[in-house]
Amino acid sequence: MRRRDLVAGTGLLLLAGPALAQTSLANTLEEVKKRGLVRVGVRQDVPGFGIVDEKGATVGFDVDIATELAKRLGVKIELVPVTAATRIPLLQQGRIEMIVGTLTHYRERDKVIDFTIGYFWTGQKLMVKKDSGIKSAADMTGKRAGTTVGALALKNLAAAQPKAIGQTFEGYPEAFLAMQRGLIDAVVADIIILAGLRANSPSPDDYVIVGDSLGGGDYAIGVRENDSKWRDALNFDLQDMWKDGTWDKIYAKWIGPGSKLNLEKSEIGFKMEIWE
Repeated sequence: MRRRDLVAGTGLLLLAGPALAQTSLANTLEEVKKRGLVRVGVRQDVPGFGIVDEKGATVGFDVDIATELAKRLGVKIELVPVTAATRIPLLQQGRIEMIVGTLTHYRERDKVIDFTIGYFWTGQKLMVKKDSGIKSAADMTGKRAGTTVGALALKNLAAAQPKAIGQTFEGYPEAFLAMQRGLIDAVVADIIILAGLRANSPSPDDYVIVGDSLGGGDYAIGVRENDSKWRDALNFDLQDMWKDGTWDKIYAKWIGPGSKLNLEKSEIGFKMEIWE
């Protein structure tokens, strides 16, 4: 029996998945073109970037970015729901070809996967109830802050306020609900995510985003390691989307003035890296 069959038959496929994925999908671009389909990991818990609408469809800024990339690659797209905890393992196991899901590019993640250039940027802050008395990280001594599993935000909060108590949840809506119910005192996350949670709540004016930025970074597309042709193809398409105005159209739809998030492009302060 071949080793691959033995692994699958003994229920160890997930354990061996990353190694097998790296071997069998060494050239993802060729695999995707041949299949005519790209599988993309997207979030369903981040207002503005990836949510489930009233028709049951997954929609948002990230979804439109991924859909446009598939269009430019000349393939169909399959959206695969992921969470903060599952997105990198699913990529390593070969179940998706890329992550377009509010994935911040930082060093610890770069040890296990590769990233495209950034396609968005956001800092990280705290969101609290308006009457909480919390104005900054300095006020979080002995207070509880929630975010998702695998998020960098708690580490950044701990650096700013070591006496804050961190708690993780499956998704941002769960963390926000816990704050609404008084189970935690704050939600710590990317500013854009906090703005989305607040905008989609029944009483947006009851919540404020406070303090200085705790850190931040580019949202980038996660890809498997050592696959430069695939990464370059995505980089080139992202830059073309920026240059031809497609990025701006997607931004205006989900984040810009008149949208629920209602943020001017200048407020984000993002400019994509462009290669000549």
